[in-house]
Amino acid sequence: MEIGRPYSRLLYRLERSNALSPQDRQRIAELPLTVTNFSANQEVARQGDAPSRCSLVLGGFLYSHKLASGSRRQITSFLVPGDIADLQTLYLSSVDHGLSALGPAVVAFWPHSALRDMLDRSPQLAQAFWREIFVEAAIFREWLTNLGRREAIARVAHVVCELAVRLQAVDLARNLCFSIPWTQTDLADACGISSVHANRVVQELRRLRLVDWDPKQVKIRDWDALAKLGDFSDGYLQLPGAAKHSSPLGQKVPEHV
Repeated sequence: MEIGRPYSRLLYRLERSNALSPQDRQRIAELPLTVTNFSANQEVARQGDAPSRCSLVLGGFLYSHKLASGSRRQITSFLVPGDIADLQTLYLSSVDHGLSALGPAVVAFWPHSALRDMLDRSPQLAQAFWREIFVEAAIFREWLTNLGRREAIARVAHVVCELAVRLQAVDLARNLCFSIPWTQTDLADACGISSVHANRVVQELRRLRLVDWDPKQVKIRDWDALAKLGDFSDGYLQLPGAAKHSSPLGQKVPEHV
């Protein structure tokens, strides 16, 4: 991926379904942006905020979350490089969830006014960005199913499989190995279990020789078995061709986009 172009992974994501015209690629490149570094667990957006900008993940990870009973955190999604973390705020007056950094992260902010102007001028880009919103909704539905109808070990397996596919799609999970700065508390809060239970699940996945799991890195050793355990099928991610294979595609991000 070409150095100095923060929109490259986003372009690659958008063009997995439909090629963009040179004019549309240029429109994205010309969007005004402000780049900000965040430390672990630092808030990017707070529930109830009325934002005037959208957040593009450039490096690291973000997570969306809500609080139950005022203090019990439920992580509702992980955001990876190339994701627009809060595209729905273009159309909603306030944020209904919190958005924070999972470990150190780099985020670019685009003003709503500039994004709206761009989408008004390009029906093709408007369609592509709406598609991103629909895929995000599909991910939320899958997470709801994961929390409500799968056992703890299947929940964890499903989250790991999803992250592997999404990260491989932007060339960040080569050989089914990816780095992520989460703690077992983060994993527990994403899967609706206790930290102690999360630790036991990770140990069991190791014992079954499905994963190698270091504090900051996960390597999937047996994709087919892990996907079966997690009841995982990647169709909801809408990555062209990926669902036809028993393991994620090894496709790389182009060097020049």
